[in-house]
Parts: sequence; structure tokens; C-alpha cells
Amino acid sequence: MERGGEPGRTLSVSGAVLAGGRSRRMGRDKRFLDVAGQPLLALAVDAVAAAGSSVTVVVAEAGPLPPLPGNPRVVVDEAPGEGPLGGIVTALAAADTDVVVVVAGDHPRLAPVVLRRLTMRLAVTDVDAVVLGDAAGRGHPLLGAYRRRAEGPLRAAFDAGERRAHAVFDHLDIEVLPAATWGEYDRTAATLLDLDTPADVRDLEAEVARAAADLVPVRRFHHAADGVSVRDDRDRLAPEEPLLIRAGGPEQDPVDVMTTMRSPGDEHDLALGWLFTEGLYDPRQGPATVRIGDPRQLSRPEDTVTVTLPHPLALESVAYRHAVATASCGVCGRASIDELAARCDPLPSGVPARTPPMAWVLALPDLLGDAQSLFAETGGVHATGLYDTSGRLLALREDVGRHNALDAAIGARVRAGDLDFSDTVAVLSGRIGFELVAKAAAAGIPVVVAVGAPTDLAVRTADRLGLTLVGFVRDGRGNVYSHPGRVHV
Repeated sequence: MERGGEPGRTLSVSGAVLAGGRSRRMGRDKRFLDVAGQPLLALAVDAVAAAGSSVTVVVAEAGPLPPLPGNPRVVVDEAPGEGPLGGIVTALAAADTDVVVVVAGDHPRLAPVVLRRLTMRLAVTDVDAVVLGDAAGRGHPLLGAYRRRAEGPLRAAFDAGERRAHAVFDHLDIEVLPAATWGEYDRTAATLLDLDTPADVRDLEAEVARAAADLVPVRRFHHAADGVSVRDDRDRLAPEEPLLIRAGGPEQDPVDVMTTMRSPGDEHDLALGWLFTEGLYDPRQGPATVRIGDPRQLSRPEDTVTVTLPHPLALESVAYRHAVATASCGVCGRASIDELAARCDPLPSGVPARTPPMAWVLALPDLLGDAQSLFAETGGVHATGLYDTSGRLLALREDVGRHNALDAAIGARVRAGDLDFSDTVAVLSGRIGFELVAKAAAAGIPVVVAVGAPTDLAVRTADRLGLTLVGFVRDGRGNVYSHPGRVHV
């Protein structure tokens, strides 16, 4: 269920998967196509169901289908073989909800959180439909959320001889959801992937096989009333590697400033975010450059990054901190906790012009969890999501270290040139320690929300530095520990 744009109004949402029929380019009926041992159609149905919707499958003709999760309702296309526009019309006519999420059945990697973004956007606008946009700005009508009222104009167009799916743009008021809006939820744009030819299937299966090679054996134990069961399986584990960050300013030789354990992939963001939150990099003086280690000198050059700052590096500050961090503690080796807090000016007091509603704040951990692709696969990483108070995800980073995830998310915004964090809410997947509050304060983030509990030092520091700290956010509940004026009921 989604909250509508009018106060007190609720939109009911269901999903529809267009199964079609025989594909000339594929050379067979996609309804019965398997990808790496899984029915292609089942993947689409599962994704739509995971988006919180009941599901209808629109088929070209009655008959058996591969096993589908949740036993979805099956309806026959009113005009089989006449193109996808007829399938959209059939899906809308069969719906008993206000909104229908319509997807093509040949998309094997639909991200449920992206589908939910479509309905969330439709809930606060009065357009007929919201469809997914790609990096070039093109809208995809077979990845969209449609109001049921769209059936009338689309049926009229179909009866007049129109068959193109893109004809929806000619007959409906449609908003294209920009890639920049949903890209942080699906950073590889896998939702857009469709399988049109046998070569597409081979490429995907080869990719799946490469990923399977990284799985490790695991023995699963399950305790039930009738005893303990054991099952051998294979799992993907969260990657963890060391990273050495070196930095220097103009005419300075780079020096080692920090070693940490991290999840590979966001080294540039992690380095910039760490230097920024430590007060060692001032982006207002110009951009920094980041490069990986020299492969001629290092056996693992990807485990070293060197940052060239636009200003001199304060070498005495680096020496004073003795900052050798680990993935579990962001302040290990510091000479003084007081020194870290002292350099963070308190945030402005008073109630800002834009304050997030508490109902939205309490939903943030679920939104963050839905967007955690690496956690969904491994269960072994932390995450930080940065949102603005309108609900837009600005950056999402996952890492084996809590503080790494926060540094990398902040670094992503710094690298994008966004230095104003005054309208930002940071959402953390774990507990809140002092170092996370200090980093948020250093960046100027006024609201921190977390699933776990804060420490007493974290609460005292948040109160001292002017942060609103919300912890234990789960199951629709949460505790505000400091500066409650920034959220409202």
C-alpha cells in the first residue's frame, strides 16, 4: 500500500507480468525459458511479488506454465499476438487496485526496491503513469507503474489500430523516473536488462557461472521441534581486504595516513570521505585526485590509494592522530577522543524550515535494507544511506566496516561536488558509536537514524554537537535521544 498525494488517501497496488508468447528473435517461447536453472518468468514474478504486490500474469494463450512463486493469477491477453500494448490494456482491465506495476516477463534481474520507487513516486503525483528511465533519459513503458484509469485511453488507442508499447507516451500523462533517482538502489542498472536473443541468455549464464565460482561450501543447521537438520550448501561471503590510504598536498611527498579493512569497490569514495571527515581535506579549496597504487611496485596495487590534495596536508595532525583504523572501530589509535569532537562545530540550533515526518523516519531502515544488494547476498556487511528530507536517496554504500560505509557514502557526495549536508538524513544499518556521530557532525549531517542502539558517549556527543539521534528504529518504533525538534509527528 502506498500513501497517495491527497491527505488521507491510500493507493492500493498490484503487479502484472506480461508473459507474451513465442519470440521470433529468441526462437522459442520465453515463457518456458530457463536461465541458470531457474524459469525466466518465475524470476519476474518473484521480483514483482517481493515489491509488496499481488501478481497477475498475462499470457498469450491458456495452458501450462512453469512453476511460479505464490501461485499468481493468470489471465489471457485480450488480443494475443498483437503486441505489448494489448497486454498492458489487459493487465489494467484485470486489476482491482488503484495502481498496477507492469513489467515484461523477460527481465531476469528486476530490483523490487526500484519497482517500489515507481509506485512511491506515482503516489505523490497526479500523472497517469511513472516509468523507469535509463541513463539516456529514455522511458521504458514495460517497466512502469500505471493508474488503472489509464485503461480507457490506452484501450481507445489500441482499438484504433495502435500496437506500439511506446504509444503510451502519446496517450497518457507520463513521468519518466530519471536514472539518477533510482540508480543508487540498482547501481549496475540490472533492472533494465532484458533477454531478447539466445546470445543474451548465454552471456547472462556465463556471468552467473563466474559468480558461482566465488561461492564457498557451507553447512546449514536448523533447529526445529523434531530435532536438528543439516544441509550442505554454498554461500557467497562478504569480501574483505586491507586498504592503505596515502595523501599529500602540492609539492609534498605522499605519506601513509590510514590503514583499514574494507569491502573492495568504493576505494575512491572511502578515501575522500575519510580525509574529509577527519578534517584533512577541504573540498572548498579545490578537487582532490585519487589514484590506485603503482602495479610496477606493488603486488596488489588496488589495495593502496594515493590522494593528492589541493592544499598542504597537515602532517603534524596525521602524526598526532596515529590513525590506524580497523573495520570494526573508526577511532582506534587516536591520541584523544576529545580532540576529534573539539574540531566539530555544533550544528545550528532551532527547528529548520524542512523537517522530516517521524512516520517516514521510522520507515527508513526498511528502505535501506531493501536497497542493500550486497547484504541480500551475503548478510555480512553494514550500510549507510544518505537521504534528503524529501525522501530521495542521495548515496548508498555497503562495507564490512560501519564507519567505512559512512565515510564512503559521504565521500560519494563530496566527489559529486555536493558539500551541503544540511538537508541530509544518514541511515545506519547497525548500532551508533561515538565515531559515527563525530563523522556525521564533521560533515554537517543534522539527523542520524539507526537500527541499533547508541552508546552513552554517542548520545552525549550528539547532544553536544547539535545532532538529532534516532536509534532502535525497527517494527515501527524508534527512540529520539537528542534534539527532537528536527522531526515531527
